[in-house]
Amino acid sequence: MTAAQAERSDDGSVRARLIRAADVEVDEHGVDGLRMEAAAQRAGVSRATAFRQLGSVSELLIQVALLRAERHIQAVDHLVRTKKGAFAKIEAALIYTARELPTDPAIVALIARHSASVHHPLVHESAVRVIGPVLEEGQRRGEIRTDVGLDDLIDFLVEQTYLAAEEVDRSESSARKRFRQFMIPALEARSGVGGEFLCHAHEVEQAVSAATEALENLSHWLGRRGPG
Repeated sequence: MTAAQAERSDDGSVRARLIRAADVEVDEHGVDGLRMEAAAQRAGVSRATAFRQLGSVSELLIQVALLRAERHIQAVDHLVRTKKGAFAKIEAALIYTARELPTDPAIVALIARHSASVHHPLVHESAVRVIGPVLEEGQRRGEIRTDVGLDDLIDFLVEQTYLAAEEVDRSESSARKRFRQFMIPALEARSGVGGEFLCHAHEVEQAVSAATEALENLSHWLGRRGPG
């Protein structure tokens, strides 16, 4: 079997090797120094195979960014599970991504492509995986509007995530202001209790729950000590 035949017989792993090789290239030479030829050489495949697998350096960079974004996706997924209610979950995700995504140059390059990357199938797929269930649950609970398709809602959230990550002020207060003043009105159900009210209600609920738990722990501790 020739090298070319071997490459064709294992396209999935060839593609993965190219992306991992490009990831190392970005670390060593920066985003602007990424070259398809160098990634191909590092992956042990031909230049022609690299272009056949990825199509362009631009697409290769998007794949590197998505590879690096996976750890953030996992962190956001864990974070939203600790919150109650669709708006609290989405707000927490926005605060995290605004702070963390701009720390990686490959992800910054992805964000800089705006509409091209917002509508990239794999970017959309990643967003659906994390925030799709949150939106669907919010719709069932009457929090999130149902007159707009789920795909459009997700694209809107990705766009807002990009904008928040590009802000000079990426603090928690800045991200929360963006979410409550501009994003909630676009996401909330057309009838029923407002989204900002729900956000505050869930904050109070969590604070009361934390206080109750602290009092119970204190009671148990005092009980173990016995009468003083």
